Amino acid sequence: MIPSFTVAQSAERWPLQPGIYFPEAPLPGKWRKSVGAVFTTTPPELTEEVRVSVPAIDFNIQRGLTKHLFLTSRFQTQFVQSNLGLGLRWAKPLTNRLFLSAGYDVTGWLGALQVKDVFASQAYGVETFPSVSVGYKLTRDLRLTVKSEAIIDLYYRSQVGSLAVVYNRREINGYAFTFMLEQPFYNQRHVSVGIRASYSNFNWQLWSLFDTFDRNLFYPQLIFGFIL
Repeated sequence: MIPSFTVAQSAERWPLQPGIYFPEAPLPGKWRKSVGAVFTTTPPELTEEVRVSVPAIDFNIQRGLTKHLFLTSRFQTQFVQSNLGLGLRWAKPLTNRLFLSAGYDVTGWLGALQVKDVFASQAYGVETFPSVSVGYKLTRDLRLTVKSEAIIDLYYRSQVGSLAVVYNRREINGYAFTFMLEQPFYNQRHVSVGIRASYSNFNWQLWSLFDTFDRNLFYPQLIFGFIL
């Protein structure tokens, strides 16, 4: 007689390991944390011949609620502008290697830039990101995640001196796809390394350029995270 294995039994062969992007929920009541950096390259339509890679410090925190449900929080900052996001994920193993999750995140961003005796500007806004992620355990320690997101604008306001621009609309602003590898680094520590490609008509990190393009642009990002 050939024994049968449930997903739970298979998980013993592929034990839970730290991961921020992989669609596997933390154990209920447990935390996951990471710190790293995100490098966003400016589109040539905005900066012409100069291609600028804009770095942002990146913090992630997750907490397991149930076997499949967990909370997420992400904070990114470049000091003159910052972004805080809160989200909820539902994740389920389909086999001992293949995992699936669905999530919804709400983010708020704020930026301020002041040039003495010239001008002072500030901006803030709110966006949401419904997403679906598929993860695959390539080996016992190497995990690949592919994540797709819709970018939805809820609110935008910018001001230079006494001149203000406000958008209060709910519409899809673009899409993004993330490809992430997570693996051991050293001394039982793990890292997340990957790329995110977004195609949208706005990126919060570049609000101070005040672009006049009413069309989607390509924003590539390189992501590195050290899982604590």
